[in-house]
Amino acid sequence: MQLILMVLEAIGLTVGSLAAAVLLCWFLWYAFRLVLHPELGVSVVLILLLLAFAGEFPKSQFLNMTLTFAVVAAVPLWFAGRAWRKQRRQASNSTRPQLVEPETSEVVIPPQSAQSPWSYPAITACIGQERYPTRDEIHLVASRLWREGLALRFGSQSAPASFAARRVLLRAAMTALSGRNGEKGRGSG
Repeated sequence: MQLILMVLEAIGLTVGSLAAAVLLCWFLWYAFRLVLHPELGVSVVLILLLLAFAGEFPKSQFLNMTLTFAVVAAVPLWFAGRAWRKQRRQASNSTRPQLVEPETSEVVIPPQSAQSPWSYPAITACIGQERYPTRDEIHLVASRLWREGLALRFGSQSAPASFAARRVLLRAAMTALSGRNGEKGRGSG
């Protein structure tokens, strides 16, 4: 009976310390991912190991085994963190609009026509007639602003705009249509 209890204790100690090491590495991954450096979780594991070697932790078989398993798990954690950062950097570089400097100092303005994407008939009508824009005109200009560039800044074009992004879009559309700030210009007109 004593032998069975010793075997169960060894199995429980191994499985428990392995589970604790996995949870520690998982927690460190997500905690350091918030600051966009998940590979730095390895440094915390190494600091804990150095503190254990220095005798700053209580003597415990469970703690020693947990730190051993955590150090072993920290190696792939470091490589995965570096790969995650590289992939995130590539994704942000591909979605960021590339600014190209013109070769000449002359600015080229596209010809204005009915088919030109640069013309906003709602803005032209409101400013030309000096009238307050309608709700439909505000939403039309806001959706066009979203499609033509702000979608890359606030998210993706396939995903809908967040509440904060929609507020910014509506204020920008209101300002473009009336020439006033969206909040201050509501009572007049």
